[in-house]
Amino acid sequence: MIELPDVERMIDAFAGYATGKTVSVVLIDDKETVDLDGGRAAEHIQGHAIDTVERHGKYVVLRFRSEVSLVFDMGTDGEVYLESQTAPPRDTSKIRLQFAAGRELRFASSGTAGDVYLIEGNDFSGLGVLDNLGLDPLSEELTAPRFIQLAGSRGRSSLKGLLMNEEVVAGIGNEYADEICFQASIRPDCKVADLTDEQLSLVHKYLRRVLRRATLHWQAAHADPGWLINRRRPGHTCPRCMTELESLSLVGKRTYLCPRCQRAA
Repeated sequence: MIELPDVERMIDAFAGYATGKTVSVVLIDDKETVDLDGGRAAEHIQGHAIDTVERHGKYVVLRFRSEVSLVFDMGTDGEVYLESQTAPPRDTSKIRLQFAAGRELRFASSGTAGDVYLIEGNDFSGLGVLDNLGLDPLSEELTAPRFIQLAGSRGRSSLKGLLMNEEVVAGIGNEYADEICFQASIRPDCKVADLTDEQLSLVHKYLRRVLRRATLHWQAAHADPGWLINRRRPGHTCPRCMTELESLSLVGKRTYLCPRCQRAA
């Protein structure tokens, strides 16, 4: 499942090359999921340069100097990547943006989402989740008091449900939600209403710490023997105390926790 650190690494791999470059040709491989016809592509994208590449939660946004944006819904396994124009597209290819130098920016996704939208100006209204997207977990706006305030309106939710709620905090998926709860030593199935402000502040602290490290030092984080994310399999033990991990279903996702290190509220 695509999560915020994966999208950050993805953008880092192509943004330096694509920013400032003019798109010469737009190739639409999946017309059912790409909200863009040939006429709009020719008018707003072909012959226009990419101004900036941005991330909004788990969405990738290409802003063009023609004052339009292409929005990529990453779904569960979406990928935006650079490729040679001579390489055949994947079966799951959605759209390809060609540059004059012989490379192209491709978007592929086999998930049920994976849609592509053309937005004129800065109006993201009407895009469902994106229109109501919560704060970015790495933004300066998400302070501990703000996180506690947001949690206060979701008291009946589990802690994991709160972390994965895109309208509260954008971009946290299943594995990193488990990691945040583990690092904060709190069970993910705790009701938010049962947590103290001190506990919620601790969750906020590790939310930012875990995602920042996974974004900046992905390989090191995923090789860290102290991280739960590297042991999320049946029969494996806690990286701290070696107690066998507990597995349960929360918000429709397989959840792992240590019954000894992670306490109830």
